[in-house]
Formats: sequence, C-alpha cells, structure tokens
Amino acid sequence: GELNLAGILYPVSGTLQSGGNLTLLSTASATALVDGSGSGTVSGDVTMQRYLASSFGYKYFSSPFQSATVNDFADDMDLTYWFPTVYEYDESRTTSGWVDYTDPAGLLEPMKGYAVHFGAVSIPNTVDVNGELNNGPLSLTLYNNNNTYTQGLNLVGNPYPSPIDWDAASGWTKTNIDDAIYFFKSSASDEYGGTYSSYVNGIPSDGSVTSVIPSMQGFFVHVSDGSYPVTGTLGMNNDVRVNNQTQSFFKSASLSKSDDKPLIRIAAAFEDDAESTDPLVIYVHNMASAYFDSQIEALKILNTDFQVPNLYATVNDNKKLSINAIPDNFESIQSIPLGLKINRGGTINFRIIDKDAYFDNLDIVLHDYLTESRKGLTGDSLYSVNLEAGEYHGRFYLEILTTTTGTEDPISQDALFDVYSSNSLLRTNIYEVKGREGVLSVFNLTGQLVSKQIIRQPGYYEYQAPPHRGIYIINYRTGDRSGSRKIFIAN
Repeated sequence: GELNLAGILYPVSGTLQSGGNLTLLSTASATALVDGSGSGTVSGDVTMQRYLASSFGYKYFSSPFQSATVNDFADDMDLTYWFPTVYEYDESRTTSGWVDYTDPAGLLEPMKGYAVHFGAVSIPNTVDVNGELNNGPLSLTLYNNNNTYTQGLNLVGNPYPSPIDWDAASGWTKTNIDDAIYFFKSSASDEYGGTYSSYVNGIPSDGSVTSVIPSMQGFFVHVSDGSYPVTGTLGMNNDVRVNNQTQSFFKSASLSKSDDKPLIRIAAAFEDDAESTDPLVIYVHNMASAYFDSQIEALKILNTDFQVPNLYATVNDNKKLSINAIPDNFESIQSIPLGLKINRGGTINFRIIDKDAYFDNLDIVLHDYLTESRKGLTGDSLYSVNLEAGEYHGRFYLEILTTTTGTEDPISQDALFDVYSSNSLLRTNIYEVKGREGVLSVFNLTGQLVSKQIIRQPGYYEYQAPPHRGIYIINYRTGDRSGSRKIFIAN
C-alpha cells in the first residue's frame, strides 16, 4: 500500500523497495527527507513533494532523481504556454545563457538547476516529481568562457532528497569553483523577474539566506576566473547532506550576525516602493584586498525585477560585488566605490539597514561626488537623490572614517591644507601644525594607504604623486583636526 512519509527516512542498512508507493510529503511547516548517513538505500520509484508558499513566477528547481524528465512538471504547470515555462542555463552561449527547455522528454540532469514557471497567480502549490532517488557521489563539469553575458555563472542544483550544507566540513569537491552561492527569489509583482541573494564565508547579502540549500533547490555558482576557458568541477557525496526539515524553498531562516566578521549592510531603494530594497554587505576581513577574492567575496548578479535597483561595490578588477570584504587595518578613511544600476527613473534612498557594534565609533558616510554632498548614514538617516534610469559608476562612495565629526560634513573642509597635482607632483600648502607634527596621507579609492608624510611645520611641500591615473583622497591630520581633499591624478 501507499506510504506517505512526513518525517525522516533512515536507510541504515539493506535496501528499501519502494514499489512505487513511497511519497515524501512537503507542507508549509516541514518537508520529508531521506537521511544519507547510513549504508542503506532506497530502490524503486519515489514521489517527492516540494511545497511552494507562492507559485507565482519562476523558481530555480533541481531534481533529486536519476532520470526525471521535464514532463514530470506537466501536472503542475503548462509546458505549452506561449512563453517558455522551463529554462536551462548554458554558460557557453555568447548571448543570454537562458535556453528554452520545455521539451517534455528533456532530462532533468542530476546536479543541474532549471528555472521553472509555475503560474501567474500568487497561491500556494505543492509540486511533485517522481523517479529513482540519487544517492552517493555525484559530479558535474562546469565552465567559465568569460563571454559577455554568462561570465562563468552556472546554474546547478541540490541532487539529493534532503537539504545540503555548502559549508559542510567534508564531502565537497570545488575545483576552480568560487566559494559563494547565489539564490533567486521571484518577484511578487513581475512574473518574469526576481532578485538575487548571495552567501559566502558565513555572510548572507540579504541577512537571511544561509549555507543550507533545500532539497530540489537550484542555485548559481561561479567558475573561477583564470586562463579562459576555465574548467571547474563541482562534486559532492552524502557527507554534505543534513537533516533539516524546515528549510523553506529559495529562502532560508534568519541568520544571526557574526561577531567575528563585523559588517555593514547598506541598501538602495526607490522612495515610492518600500519593497524595492536591494542590499550590499561590506564586512571586515584580515585577508581583504583591493581585488575580488573568490573565497571571501560574492559577485553581484543583477536583478531581473526591473522595479528593484541594483546596488554593488566595485573593485580594482572591475568586478561588481554583492558582498565586499575590506581590510581590518585601514587608517583614517576607507572609501568604497559603489555602483548603482536602475531600470527606471525616480528617487533613490541610500540607508544603513544593518550595522555591527564594531562600527559604532566610526563615521559612515555616503559621498556623492557629483553634488559634493556628504551624508552621515546613522540611525534612521538616509541620502536621497533623484536619478534617471541608467548605470552609475564613479559617483557614489561609502566612506568609513575613524575620525568622529559632524554627520552632515564628516570630513572637515576648513582651511587646514590645500593640495593639487601638477607634473607628477603633489603640491601641498600646510596651514597649521598642532602639537609636534601632522600626518599627510594619500589613499586610493579602495581605502589603501598609498603614501604618508610627516609634517613638522606649516609651509609649502612637494611630493611625488602616485604613479597610477585616478582619483585619490588626500587626508591631513594634526592634533584633533583632520581634513580631506579629493584630487584627480592624470599621469
């Protein structure tokens, strides 16, 4: 007879013959699973359910079965709809990686992810797929061809009838695979769009996704950059499986902040749409550099919901980041270049939505270089700006300062010093030295200290300018006074 399982099946030893009668149930509160720690197996067809709180729009799905086909979805959605309802993702394509995959005979390959559209109405739905369960070691070869649109992203999926833990101590093979994972959440209003969240090194970009990947969940990984094309291998075995029945699909339980990785979560949102918040994490790590580090940082995948902005940090190798690590030893100013892409015009609000106590004694400032506005982002304060649709680089910077001054103008602009660049020289007028000395520091826009000079008395000084063309922050501190200037060096 039929066996409908709501809990955990433990195949400790031997073989359980399902006879096609076993169903793993899924509800709003829990999803049944098969424990992978024993030496036993399950033989024969099994039906696995996945509860969706809303069937609206696309979900990133994967199959827990050896040879399920697209047709297994046919009773849950319309494979003949005028707009493709199932897509696979092909990283090797020179245009968009998305490929129509609505052929009912198409194999749902183990470890691959698929975008599946379950409907245009926001109602709960329980999806079911049937087949012989995956168990034991599995592996997939992935690529980074560095094409214009795909750029090394690969849509993969959880192949087991249980959740898996990306941070499991053993069981993973991640050869030439970055350490970040990327989840998709369908929009509540645009059935063809949605937003992306990332997770790396214990840090979630949105404050909620975790390292645990639910059963039947698809997600993106990135094959590391290198000598193209780069070949990556993603492999796993039963050691990565976990017995978590409450992992809701494509959105995980809340994660507490990590004290050993202090972070700021800054967000951009349209003023007229409270649901349009797009977060960016800046966090402190002792191995951080001015370049993308694939083990501690996460790339930015642009949202496909055009009503939501795209906020990201940019680093020296032109990477866009959703989780950006900064060093723990910066001096008076850490300046983080922000990028913003919006698909409609409107008023954008920048605000801090999460901040660890580490930053309580630091000034956090949004600097708009076009208007020369500086706004302290503390408490409920925000910086508002009206923008046309487009992509903004080199305009907005998040500045973290070790000097505590006013929030409206945290960097003193008094006549403490002046500086300009000419003929590969920094030409500096120092107007005041309090106490025994002052310190003139040159920072690049990622906050790295480029040079430092000790000033003993007021006067005119010339120093060698930085060799690389770009914008620099010149900071002069003496006694309890500090001032900064932005200059452009055109070497």
